[in-house]
Amino acid sequence: MYEPVKSLGQNFLSKPSIVAPMVDALGIANGEDIIEIGPGHGILTEILLHRVSGRDVKVYSVEVDERFAKKLFGMYASEPTIEVVHEDILKWLPTFTSDRKVKVLGSLPYYITSPILHSVVKMEVMPECAVFLIQKEVAEKVCSKAPDASYISTFIQTFYDAELLFNVPKTEFTPAPKVDGAVIKLTRTTVEMDRGTIEKYEGFLHRAFSHPRKMLNKPFSKEELSKGGIDPKLRPQNLSPEEWLEFYKVLHSAASI
Repeated sequence: MYEPVKSLGQNFLSKPSIVAPMVDALGIANGEDIIEIGPGHGILTEILLHRVSGRDVKVYSVEVDERFAKKLFGMYASEPTIEVVHEDILKWLPTFTSDRKVKVLGSLPYYITSPILHSVVKMEVMPECAVFLIQKEVAEKVCSKAPDASYISTFIQTFYDAELLFNVPKTEFTPAPKVDGAVIKLTRTTVEMDRGTIEKYEGFLHRAFSHPRKMLNKPFSKEELSKGGIDPKLRPQNLSPEEWLEFYKVLHSAASI
């Protein structure tokens, strides 16, 4: 058993009873590519192998820690369905491409949850589904709805339906983090947007939520709000992702959406 590296936010699960439902929630089908983020000791990888062995499914297990990558290379060298990738997930995701449906899962390091979520949305092939174990507070934020929406929930839920599946107490991890975790499921909506437009939309939402407790006449002009048919007395968290997307389209009519 390797010692966890604090700078990598490593907290490990040991019970299959927690990770097996994550794999089940992904709904793996033939002809799909599965990306596993941060396999660590391989507890989730092992369950994936049992689910996909002998099927037309490819699993990419992406691990940044060289110690675990070497261990996993040894464990799965003879398994054609498992490809171990020794790489930083934030550098690897933008380079990944496939002509098949893609799904993603993993227990994410809490300190880089937001960058990973953003990177998943901006992938060349946006995943059909994702199942993540993340910090409970962040999970609740990602799944929040108007009138309690947040920047991250609005951004993610433009492209995915977000559902909180179950909580994971901090005592289930080794070493135990300071906070509890939760498993979320993201299921693709029908919204299509290229990476460049996603980044513009991301900036638009950052602008909108820069003063979350202020009314919308703070980040937007009277003319912009009037053009979008938006009540200037509303606050950012009052609008749904659908309303934000329509407002963006009105203000960026040339955007390729």
